[in-house]
Amino acid sequence: MVVPAHRRDAEAELNLPPGFRFHPTDEELVAHYLCARAAGRAPPVPIIAEVDLYRFDPWELPERALFGRREWYFFTPRDRKYPNGSRPNRAAGTGYWKATGADKPVEHAGRTAGIKKALVFYHGKPPRGVKTEWIMHEYRLAGAGAKKPGKDGSLRLDDWVLCRLYHKKNEYEKMQGHKEKVVEAEASLTDTRTPESEIDDDAFPAFDDMAPAPAPTTAPAPAGAVQPKEEVQDFGSLGGDDWLAGINLDDLQMDADFNMLVSPVAPKADQDGGFPFF
Repeated sequence: MVVPAHRRDAEAELNLPPGFRFHPTDEELVAHYLCARAAGRAPPVPIIAEVDLYRFDPWELPERALFGRREWYFFTPRDRKYPNGSRPNRAAGTGYWKATGADKPVEHAGRTAGIKKALVFYHGKPPRGVKTEWIMHEYRLAGAGAKKPGKDGSLRLDDWVLCRLYHKKNEYEKMQGHKEKVVEAEASLTDTRTPESEIDDDAFPAFDDMAPAPAPTTAPAPAGAVQPKEEVQDFGSLGGDDWLAGINLDDLQMDADFNMLVSPVAPKADQDGGFPFF
């Protein structure tokens, strides 16, 4: 969606009071705004934008309005569909506006001051356009005749008509609210990130410079405590194994009867499927 580079903020410029709402009636729109604009007079409040709305799709217009959240108001010219005809050209953006219902007169001071026409926007080309939920009420002056075709080939039909634009299901407002929430969420995520300037860039200390951790010390046992028996690592200190030094291989090849006498464990190991101790 294209946003105009210089969009007026009517609320700030006009210093509108808090809670201000612009909900004029059909009579007020015609008598106090459209008549004033057609006569070249200033309207009561310059809050209606002047836009050639037939150059845009309806969803592009709210960004070009001066005021409004659910409905938007514009002054716009109209062109002819054919050079010598009086029918307006309803093509707009990527679709077209199609009239629906009958025209309604707008009364003011006991006379018909204007004509109100309702239109629906269709996306695509006629007659196979897809109907949308965008609605437009067009107000034109009742006593003003169509401009005669100019000799220069101009197709201008009316200098100004007043249009009220809105979405039937208020989907545009919901979409804008969703966008605002997304922007706020992204802003909050950005604020919680650590700036790069605050990141500590100091190098990690070298391992050589790191002193080894002191060995843990064991607290002395209290008096009278039974100390655990230390595991014997030096088997040479056991006197029972000294007799192995004098045995040779010939002594190990003795008959089974002698082995029974020397080591009663050997037969049991054979029965268990294991190997003898020796």
